[in-house]
Amino acid sequence: MASPTFAVVTDRWSGERIRTRLWAGIMTLALVCGANVAQAQEARQAEPFRLVWSSSAGCGSARAFLAELAGRTALLREARADEHAITLIVETFPAAGGVRGQLTVRKPDGDLSVREVPGLSCQEVESAMALIAALMVDPLAASAEPSAPGPRSTPVARPGSPPAVQESTWGLRLEQRLTARTAVAPGLTWGQAVGVMLTREASRFRPSLGLAAHVAHATVSAPQGQAELDWRAAQLTFCPLGAGPRERWDVRACGAFQIGRLRGTGFQTAGAATKSIVWSSAVLGVEARRRLIGPLWLGLEGAFVLPFSRESFYFLPEPTLHQVPAWGAAFGVGLGLRFF
Repeated sequence: MASPTFAVVTDRWSGERIRTRLWAGIMTLALVCGANVAQAQEARQAEPFRLVWSSSAGCGSARAFLAELAGRTALLREARADEHAITLIVETFPAAGGVRGQLTVRKPDGDLSVREVPGLSCQEVESAMALIAALMVDPLAASAEPSAPGPRSTPVARPGSPPAVQESTWGLRLEQRLTARTAVAPGLTWGQAVGVMLTREASRFRPSLGLAAHVAHATVSAPQGQAELDWRAAQLTFCPLGAGPRERWDVRACGAFQIGRLRGTGFQTAGAATKSIVWSSAVLGVEARRRLIGPLWLGLEGAFVLPFSRESFYFLPEPTLHQVPAWGAAFGVGLGLRFF
């Protein structure tokens, strides 16, 4: 009887099968993205706020300011009693030659900004402060017509006051994650990943592009011997949109492509050998991040993996030790930093 020898056999898919799975993946990603767009729009329409109004100038009213704000954007609403919300503190004061307004914006995460607006009348100052508040959540608010026409003034920062926090047009994030995945070995295999992600922050849905390096390692045993399976791959990820269902959360539907190698090394067998295959796969998944403190983020991910090749590792002439399956799953959790 021949001694068992570690080997690999190729069972690559036909071009037709690969195209079929690619189209299925694209359609699934499109459906996921469509659902997330709807959720993103709903979340954006649900941005809560509370208004604190005072006027030592003896003009204007909280009702007039709310009407002005509603005419600017539909993406702000008054908060419920038990809800975390943005606080808008609107004050008007008498000034030489007119009225001076002050808008203080306090976000639930503690960010604070103050703006002063000089004007000739209360209506003019109210209109300008409503525009500033609307622009915080709706970049298109500047083109909306106010509820009551009137002259507008250019908001001017108060000397010595903290400037408003301005989001960068682009964001760069570095992350490292602990991962668990199937398909690269029998059962669940632990590994890790490190990557960078570039996001477009100015867009309402904030698309992103990421590049990551993945590694995983497993030991497989059989009566004929043992094998070490070592998987390494580069992954290019595109997330067409990002939604923020909560103040500190960022959720994305993503598609990705992996390219790398899966290497098996047989040992404790008569025909010990090392065999490698080219690994390529499509990935469909969801990524979620929660800001912990400052630039530090907690990252979570879950994904389906669709390998494009079906090689088998085995001990000749015995049955298969591991065959790359038709699909797999991957999960990850880790920490990340946002640089700008």
